Amino acid sequence: MFGFESIVWFKENGNPWIEETPQMVNRGFLFGDGLFETMAFLRGKIRFSEMHWERLTEGCGTLGLDGSTLTSIPELEKRLAEKFGTVTDLRIRWNVFRNGLGKYTPETDMISEILQIQAFALPVKIKKNGYISDSIQVPFSPWSHCKTLNALTYVMANRERRQKEMDEVILLSTDGFVSEAGAANVFWLKNHRFYTPSLACGGIAGVARKIILNKLNALQIPIVVDAFRPEAILEADKVFTSNVTGISYLERIGDSVFEVSPIDFLESLFGQP
Repeated sequence: MFGFESIVWFKENGNPWIEETPQMVNRGFLFGDGLFETMAFLRGKIRFSEMHWERLTEGCGTLGLDGSTLTSIPELEKRLAEKFGTVTDLRIRWNVFRNGLGKYTPETDMISEILQIQAFALPVKIKKNGYISDSIQVPFSPWSHCKTLNALTYVMANRERRQKEMDEVILLSTDGFVSEAGAANVFWLKNHRFYTPSLACGGIAGVARKIILNKLNALQIPIVVDAFRPEAILEADKVFTSNVTGISYLERIGDSVFEVSPIDFLESLFGQP
């Protein structure tokens, strides 16, 4: 990138940003008590910035975090452009966590912020082999749609995926419905109709998921958002995943083989701003 793998900026209680590693004994580290956004900074702008802001502030409300000192998107863009210019594409992880230590009971709802800055990379376009995990499930909760710092489900799922030498893992809810992929939301296409799991199945409210749903609805293309058993995805014509980096197509789950040609009108959503 620039001779480094990652840069960290830290901001506490609304104070100025500083470029240093923060104290690691905090509630984000101890309890996963916070949220994060993974964003693409392209040509000097954060892609889908309004939706990232909407999800982060909604998540703060859900977790009872005081977002009054939260850095604005324009301020983030300005600082990033001043440091890195507007040519370099970056992957930004914006962590927001509750201040104080305490035990489980918080001492305050004020927040600190950490930015982790790395080079941006496009997603793998075709993932050849996937599987449905029968050991790791996604639980539903009032905050399961939030992108929280407690990501152990996805850590364990991707550890299992790597051990199985697979390219993608599909996760089910505790009720046995399709929930999401290992680090992305999941969609599939069957007989010219799109499908994706409801957030009631425990998945995260992905920004890319919302972008895709909005586009399908705007074009009046049929999209079914519901609870689906694994058989539904296995019988699909095409399966793809989406996250902030873009879309990946899954070629196979077990004996089910899917078509992997790109969906151009969805791919265009992830062009640079």
